[in-house]
Amino acid sequence: MHHGIWRELLVSISRNSKETHDNGDRKWYFPSAVSEETHIEWTVRQILVHLGLFTGLPRFTVEITDFYARMNITLTKDEITDFLSKRPDGVAFNARGKRCVFLEFTRLMDSISSSEEGDWAESKEREKNERYAMHRYFIHHISKSVGRAWECTQINFTVRARGSIKAAQFSERLQFLGVQDAKVRDTIRAATVSKTLTLSDVMLKLFHVSVLRSPEWALSSLPTELSNFQTSRYQLFKKFTGPFMGLVN
Repeated sequence: MHHGIWRELLVSISRNSKETHDNGDRKWYFPSAVSEETHIEWTVRQILVHLGLFTGLPRFTVEITDFYARMNITLTKDEITDFLSKRPDGVAFNARGKRCVFLEFTRLMDSISSSEEGDWAESKEREKNERYAMHRYFIHHISKSVGRAWECTQINFTVRARGSIKAAQFSERLQFLGVQDAKVRDTIRAATVSKTLTLSDVMLKLFHVSVLRSPEWALSSLPTELSNFQTSRYQLFKKFTGPFMGLVN
């Protein structure tokens, strides 16, 4: 479900990102946007290769080790491998402007509410930004060290399961990625909300069928957050007495 919504959004951004340089070339390139049926999640290593910064694993093992050592952090070989293997949901490049943007999409449950750390979107986006902060900093650091600094930032698209979305923020982020037509941005936002609602409805219908056939299996097979949020609608509740003991009406 998550990937289906994201693929359509990413393809829409790629198709409608028509901002150009003076010579007529489009500013933004979206390698992750393949089609509405599939997309490619580039690893950090692939991003570095695309930017012409990856010079082989042995050297980069040293580069990453030194990068973290400056912060008094020691990484194991497995942690270095994991660092290079991380995959943001998407990536966009503006080669002439030396901009690299990590793209993340999140479909939040409506049960997630505001807190002292921020509203429902801000708290999740903070978590997403922190996940790739060191990777973005490293790309800027290593590119600057070879005399061609890339600015590496992150854009998050966050929508709730029932279609709640921060319209102005969503539009601003689309515009930054080259979608200049305001009507097109509104169309993309509306399509994203519609897709989210449609797929959420499909999931709930399947859940309802499962509840009628096998309530215990239905709840145990879904994420706890989703099942806890939806069970009251069907007047079903998890009963915990030590191990999982099933359901009671």
